[in-house]
Amino acid sequence: MKVIKIMLLSIFIMGCTEKEVNAQSSTEKIKDYLDKVEDIGFHGSVLVAQNGNVLWTDGYGFSNRETKKENTKETVFDIGSITKQFTGAAILKLEMQGKLSVNDKLSKYIPNLPKEKQSITLHHLLTHSAGFPGGIGGDYSTISTEDFIKEALETKLLFTPGTAFEYSNVGYSFLGIIIEKVSGMNYEDYLFQNLWKPAGMLQTGYQRPNFKDVATGYRNDILWGKPTDKKWATDGPFWHLKANGGVLSTVTDMYKWHTALLGDKILNEQAKKKYYARHIEEGEGAGTYYGYGWALFPTPRKTYLIAHNGGNGVFFADMWRYLTEDITIIFMSNALDRKLESISSNIAGILLTPNFEPRLPEAGKNSQSIVSGDQADKVIETFIQTIKSSDQKDWERYINQNATNDFRNMVPMKRHLKFFSEFHQELAQSKPVEVRINGNSINTVLKNDDDLTQVTFDLVKDKNGALKIAGLLVD
Repeated sequence: MKVIKIMLLSIFIMGCTEKEVNAQSSTEKIKDYLDKVEDIGFHGSVLVAQNGNVLWTDGYGFSNRETKKENTKETVFDIGSITKQFTGAAILKLEMQGKLSVNDKLSKYIPNLPKEKQSITLHHLLTHSAGFPGGIGGDYSTISTEDFIKEALETKLLFTPGTAFEYSNVGYSFLGIIIEKVSGMNYEDYLFQNLWKPAGMLQTGYQRPNFKDVATGYRNDILWGKPTDKKWATDGPFWHLKANGGVLSTVTDMYKWHTALLGDKILNEQAKKKYYARHIEEGEGAGTYYGYGWALFPTPRKTYLIAHNGGNGVFFADMWRYLTEDITIIFMSNALDRKLESISSNIAGILLTPNFEPRLPEAGKNSQSIVSGDQADKVIETFIQTIKSSDQKDWERYINQNATNDFRNMVPMKRHLKFFSEFHQELAQSKPVEVRINGNSINTVLKNDDDLTQVTFDLVKDKNGALKIAGLLVD
């Protein structure tokens, strides 16, 4: 759920210095563009606002393809890592209430920290500069608060706290734990009372709302299901996802959030200065910065695009806010399609650039696959043979031989082995019943008795032309 860098198209858009084009013609152009992207496979909802007015909002494609239920502006989607801006705001709200400081050390709230972690502050967690890895478990893996803390503290830091940037869901989960400890409320209840209710957001949360229409997710056109049907605790997701992602919302509610942040009913001006500050560069030479749950992208107009997105390979959401230019773009999808992730960029281009023509990908055209059918069969066969084994040495050998360095180093080897232990327990007797190749991904459905499990392999070629696993998702 790492913030996806803005594409070349948006670099062009942010470089524009011309005056905004006529609002009426822009609205018609946006409507025409979105109709075209629906024709080539977009399923989701969009809201576009300028100068305090909603120019256009509507739903596209289907919320549920089996029942032909259409997406609307009120359809509920998983917004992924956009959740982090709520966690950041909640920490600042607690600071406003005098209950904590962003300069507090983690050790004030989590006892018995290892020596290397004793200098970590809440500010480090908020800015992905604590040194924790991206994650230590799957989104829907069961884990208690105590076990999450224990496993996270046993994980070796990637660097000395405060010295670098590494996007980390672990850090934001720790912030969620702190929110619960300090407020005496569960995470969702605190956010509802202090953020969502004051903003009028009644269709945002994990479990508290009476959701009207939760979108059904699809990966590569294969049914994935609703987030609300996945394995959660009684008060929302387990800590691998809670507070760093997985909040459900609508484009309408997220616009209410944007509007509330413009005033002081949620955060005062002092808090918002911290919220939007360019605290840390997102990697050496990145030219982009991270605030407290927001990424900041400089423009040649000497302004900033304040944005964040999130996704889990099924759902995708994007929120762009040009505060100086007073432009807000929100879109959500229940069927992630990489070729359509530039929707925000194209809409921004229409609003900021005279005579701009949106770029549309070719219908039905994915990037040329690097995987043949025989290779896909081999990848799946090797994976199944490995998880049938109960020998951890076989699992480790598979990871070392078949994964990219980045994927292998994403979490400690013992964490990889724990995942494979879960795969072994759940999938050792399974057989593939469906295989699809989509670009550089293989999606297979494994059947074990009456249970179906989807496994997605994201693949790249190494310098020798061998296929390597850059991502592995099992759900």
